[in-house]
Amino acid sequence: MIMQQTLVYFFATALIGVGDAFVLPSPNGRCRLCSAKKAVSVEDDTTVSSDLPPQTEMKYWKIAPSKFHPEPRPLTPALQKAMEEGTHPAESQSELGQGLSILSDWRENWYTYESPPDHPDLIDPDTGYAEYTCQVEGTVPSDLVGTVYRNGPGKFGLGGERVVHVLDADALVYKIDIPPTDDEASARNITFLSRFVLTDHFEAERKADRFLYRGTFGTGPYATYLDTRPRDGLNAEPVEPSIMAKVIGGAFNTNIKNSANTQVISFGGKLLALFEAGLPYRLDPVTLETLGEDSLGGVLKSSLPVKLGKGIPEEIVPDFIGGHAHTAHPQKCPNGNLVGWHWSQLPMSRSLEVTFTEWSERDFSQAASKTFEIPDCSLAPHDMALTENSILLKINALEMNQLPFLLNLKGPAASLSMDGQKEVKVWIFPRPTAKDQFEPFSVDVPACFSIHFSHGYEDENTGNVVTFFSGWPPSDSKDFLGAWGGFAPDFPRIPPTFLWRLEIDPKQKRTVSLDIAPGCRNVCTEHMLVHPNFVTRKCQNVYGTASNIIGDSTPPNGYVKLNVESGDTAVLEEGEPNKDVEAYWFGTRYFVTEPLIVPKENGNPENEDEAYLLGMVRDGANKKNFLAIFDLEKSLTEGPVAKVWLKSGVPHGLHGCFSKDSHGGSSIHNTIAQAADSSRNP
Repeated sequence: MIMQQTLVYFFATALIGVGDAFVLPSPNGRCRLCSAKKAVSVEDDTTVSSDLPPQTEMKYWKIAPSKFHPEPRPLTPALQKAMEEGTHPAESQSELGQGLSILSDWRENWYTYESPPDHPDLIDPDTGYAEYTCQVEGTVPSDLVGTVYRNGPGKFGLGGERVVHVLDADALVYKIDIPPTDDEASARNITFLSRFVLTDHFEAERKADRFLYRGTFGTGPYATYLDTRPRDGLNAEPVEPSIMAKVIGGAFNTNIKNSANTQVISFGGKLLALFEAGLPYRLDPVTLETLGEDSLGGVLKSSLPVKLGKGIPEEIVPDFIGGHAHTAHPQKCPNGNLVGWHWSQLPMSRSLEVTFTEWSERDFSQAASKTFEIPDCSLAPHDMALTENSILLKINALEMNQLPFLLNLKGPAASLSMDGQKEVKVWIFPRPTAKDQFEPFSVDVPACFSIHFSHGYEDENTGNVVTFFSGWPPSDSKDFLGAWGGFAPDFPRIPPTFLWRLEIDPKQKRTVSLDIAPGCRNVCTEHMLVHPNFVTRKCQNVYGTASNIIGDSTPPNGYVKLNVESGDTAVLEEGEPNKDVEAYWFGTRYFVTEPLIVPKENGNPENEDEAYLLGMVRDGANKKNFLAIFDLEKSLTEGPVAKVWLKSGVPHGLHGCFSKDSHGGSSIHNTIAQAADSSRNP
């Protein structure tokens, strides 16, 4: 999710000699809380549990901690009753949005993917394969036809041992096929299919039944003969090996695992699972079977993404370097192209080589490509912003120490530290297809930390570049990734995440302004998206997951619509609710993941509201997930028009896409380019 590619820095610096030096007892990894309950009906959610769980599991029956409330708090009587009965408390929309969730529900949201007690043979534990017809609550719009793909951590360890960090888990990719219907009265056979991404590293570790490779976030090999830890299951609290076992079993082991667990894209006849410190893995878009690493037509080389620099004869370059890593966040442009980049470290000059490529959706061939070098850049950025003519990369203020990584004491990401008070840089590059090419340049930006971009554009009146991103305000925090370790993300240690607006004057090469976007004060939000036709244009609305509207740092349990151009800019006090925001809250016992915005078939490409919002939601009471479908021509506050229920829960997940077909078609349809084609060919 964040900065997985940082591991390459350590290899690069080592190459040239620089750099600064409650256990849940469950043998099968299943939660006895789940087994102690009867299955809860998705129609009414009223089934009462037949027994209470053991005391060791009830210890997490508390209100989850947050930035405002660093320690867990006792449940309210209503929440206590809901936990005992396996139901939801009575809650109104006006009561929600305060960031409340239950700690045990949040932890179960990060359980490994496995069959539920009421369907013990539903999921193959080795491959993650499951296939079935979904139950639908409400009515799926007739013009919503296509396939939802999702990717994220899914298999949280092996040999009874959980990974030490959720983002080190192996990938689970699943899809929901929504077929067309002949008439409104016909039932639609909406189906679900899932599989683990069987990377080479996945297969090798499964055969050995132990960790063989270094995870980006700390999981790794160790000397098994020095290890006496219990194996309590994949859903138990992870316990790290001893320092001695780590050093003896993994020091200077630089075999980094490509978990392929970050993003999945459907484009140009291919379905690709992406991980930002390695090559894409190609999947069969129909069966989801793993087909192997994909070099994108020979463009990418599968070896360590480190280059010795220009002028070095190829015959003396070791085979294990000279490769590439591909971003996990390519962007689909409204012109139809997929814009992505791959990168390699240049340790001799302490810089980063980046190659931007625009791919044609006809056959995934290169439409255009350009390579640049970013000086004084040790880490590849996590995400980028697009405008019609530019690409923006924001370089966060991070420092690192390679020694703990080389000794196998820490994962590369855990060895990073953040300077939350330091200025950062934004680099602006010409897009490979831009008519007017220019020399790349950088601007200094006030202290902040960026995660994901929603969109960007070139202002018609000023010529300035404007972009929006999720991120953290300036802080004194140094350990920016520590909060993501352990069993699940720990929100008291995570700064509140807001949507920011950044404006840059490209003529003067300076930052004009950086502030929380209009209408977004105290709205803790992430994974923001806009209507696909507005990725490179000025638009009114940004949609994202919503955690709360009081400025706290808490898990997400709703979706929000943010008016970023004309929203209120009034300053709110910490803890003061933003009452003007449009949001839908599922409830205290629900959690949401990144939404997808799908334009309506034959809709007006200039109308942001002619679209659907699709989001995967976890129901903590019956421990199953559903796909929520919102009609954006209605207010979000009206709730989803349909829910497509799965037969099990799925782990929280990261990113995904929507394709009009399940054969590798474009992740986004009804773009401006396609609408123009339709108008010319009625």
